[in-house]
Amino acid sequence: MKKISIISSIIGVVIIALSIYVFKPHSPSPNKEVKSFALPSPQDLIKDEETGLLAVKDVIMITFTGGTDQSTIDDIIKNINGKIIGYDKGYNLYQVKIEGANLNDIKSKRLELMTKYRQIEMAAIHTVSAAKNPGWPSKDNYSPDTQLPSMTKPE
Repeated sequence: MKKISIISSIIGVVIIALSIYVFKPHSPSPNKEVKSFALPSPQDLIKDEETGLLAVKDVIMITFTGGTDQSTIDDIIKNINGKIIGYDKGYNLYQVKIEGANLNDIKSKRLELMTKYRQIEMAAIHTVSAAKNPGWPSKDNYSPDTQLPSMTKPE
């Protein structure tokens, strides 16, 4: 009789624990909404005369150090009159649009961010590839006229 009582108590505890686990609200999956990038329109693209690369004229890419909380990220972006338009939270990478900015403004903001805030790991202009397949040169997306001289005539 004592064994039946112990077994039924154990079964009761297991059922209660399982019920708590099943019916307890769980936080959403950490992988939901980890990435969301804005695609630039052709009107937003300009050629960076220094590098020859296509860039988005009013967007800066910012990577924050690990452990930077969202309110600090929001404050820093607000201080440069920016607006988050895309992100990859797994890498703390944010696409920030600075309305009305030109490429020189973005370069200036880049230097300001890198020197003023210790929470910023990297800030860069948002470059865009014009190649159909940027990682693999082919006759369709590669010619000496479309590449930087250093790439077509190495010394």
